[in-house]
Amino acid sequence: MAFSLMTRPTPRALVVPGTVALLLLLPWLIYWSAVIHRYGLRDDYAILREAREEPGKILRVCASQGRPLYGWMLEASAKAAGGIDGLMGLRLMGVAGLGVLAAAVFLLLRREGWRTGSAALLAGFLTVTPSAQVIANWGICWPQAVALMLGLGAFAFARRAMGPPQEDAPVRWPLALAAVGCMATATLIYQVSGLFSAVLLAASLVVHRDVSLKATARWMLKHLLVMGAGLALAYVVTQVLFKTGVFPPSPRLTFEKHWVDKTVWALTHVFPNALALSALNEAPVGDMDGYRAMVVLTLTLLGVGVAVEGRRSGLGGVGRWLLALVALSGAAYSVSFLAGERWPTYRTLNALTGVWAVFFAASLVNLGTIWPKHGPRMATALLTAFVAFSALLAHEQSLELFALPQGRELALMEQGASLVVPDRKPRVFVLTARQSDSTAPFHYLDEFGSVSVDAEWVAKEMLKALVKERFPRERDVSGLYRFAAGPVAPEPRNYDILIDMRRQHVSAVSPILQKPR
Repeated sequence: MAFSLMTRPTPRALVVPGTVALLLLLPWLIYWSAVIHRYGLRDDYAILREAREEPGKILRVCASQGRPLYGWMLEASAKAAGGIDGLMGLRLMGVAGLGVLAAAVFLLLRREGWRTGSAALLAGFLTVTPSAQVIANWGICWPQAVALMLGLGAFAFARRAMGPPQEDAPVRWPLALAAVGCMATATLIYQVSGLFSAVLLAASLVVHRDVSLKATARWMLKHLLVMGAGLALAYVVTQVLFKTGVFPPSPRLTFEKHWVDKTVWALTHVFPNALALSALNEAPVGDMDGYRAMVVLTLTLLGVGVAVEGRRSGLGGVGRWLLALVALSGAAYSVSFLAGERWPTYRTLNALTGVWAVFFAASLVNLGTIWPKHGPRMATALLTAFVAFSALLAHEQSLELFALPQGRELALMEQGASLVVPDRKPRVFVLTARQSDSTAPFHYLDEFGSVSVDAEWVAKEMLKALVKERFPRERDVSGLYRFAAGPVAPEPRNYDILIDMRRQHVSAVSPILQKPR
C-alpha cells in the first residue's frame, strides 16, 4: 500500500511492516547474549587455519561432498574472520540470515492467505527450532541460512509459475526455470536446505480448503517436480565437476541401498526429532520426559486438526491434509533418505521440522474454530505461549549447550597455550576428553552440549589457533612447541605441559596445568 507524503499511515497499515521489523530483530534478541561469547566448535578451528594456510582446501573438501558453493562461501568468510574472535562475526551472519528468513516466511504466508498473527508466530517459531539454533550458534553453519532463503525463493517462483491450486493454469516456464535455479543453487550450498520450499508448500495447501483432492494432488505434484528438477540439476553439476577432474568425489557421497532398514531407522531416529519441534533429544542420557511428551502432543494435535478439517470439509479435506502431510514430510527428508550416511543431526532437519510446524500451527487454528466466539483467540494465545516458551528455550540452550561449555574448553586450552615458551620448545600433551565429560547439562551428537576436544586433530587445531594469537607474526607456530594428544596421559617425564580436558578440570575455575620445567 502506498501513502502520500501528506497522509499519516493508520495503525492497521503499520501492522505488516512493524511485524517484519520485529521478525528481523527477533533472532538478535534470542541469540545475541550467546553468540558474542568467545568460543568455537570442533571444525571452526581447522576451518580458520585452512582458510589462512591452505587456500582452496575448504572449497575442495566441501565440493567433494557436493557442496561447492558452501565451500566457496565458507572459505571466503573464514579468511575474513581471521581468528577465534572472528568466529563471532560468522555466527552473527547466521543470526542475521535467520531474521531475513523469518521476515520472508511471514510475507509469503500472508500472501498465501494466513492471518497476520498466525503467520508471524509460525515465522518466528522457525527461527527458534533446534535446527535454527545450530545455524545461529555454530559459525561455519551460516551459509545454511542463505540456502534456506533460496529454498523460499524456489517456492515463490514456482508459486507464480503454477498459479493458485484451484486453477489448472498453464505453467509460466521462465518463472519455473527460475525456481529450478534457486533450488539447484541451494542444493549446491547444502543439499537438504533447498527442501525448505516444502514448508511453504505445506502452508499454502492447508489454507486452500476450496480445492478438490485431485486438484491438490496435481498442484502439489507440479511443485514437487520443480523441486526434483532443481535437485537433479545440482546433481548433474556435481557429477560434471567430478568427471572433469575439477574436484574429487568424497567416499561419503554414496546412495542408500537398504531402503526398508533406512525407513525404520528414519521413523525411529529422525522423525521423532522433528515431531518434538522445540524439545531437544537428550539421548543417550538425559531427561527425555519433555521430549516424549512433545512428540505425543504434536501427534495428538495433528489428529485433532485432521478430524476438525474432516468435520468442516468432509473426507476430501481429510484426504488433502493427509496427502500433503505424508508427501511433504517425505519430500522434506528425501535427500537425507537417499544418502548412504545415517546421521540424525538437527542441522539436516530444518525442512522436516518446518513441515510439521506448519501442520501443528494449522491444527491449533482448526481447533479454535470449534468455538467460534472465543476459540480463535484462545488458539492464538496458545500458539503465542508455545512460541514464546520455545524462544526462551532457544535462548537458554544457546548459552548452556553452546557458548558456555565450548567457552570453558577454549579457556582451559588457552591457559595451556599461555605456558608455551618458544625458546624452550616445550613438549605439550593434551589429554583429550570424552563426550561424557561435557560440562553441559546434556549433549546430543556433535551439536548440542558436545565436547570439541575429544580427538587429537581438534586439540591440535585449537592449540595452534591460540598460540597463533600469541605470536601472530610467526609463520608456523607449530614449530614453537612439540605436540601430542590422546585419551591417556603419558609418564610426567614425557611432557612439559599437560592440558587435561577431562570433566574435573574443564569445570574448575582454575584448572591445574603441569608447567614446563
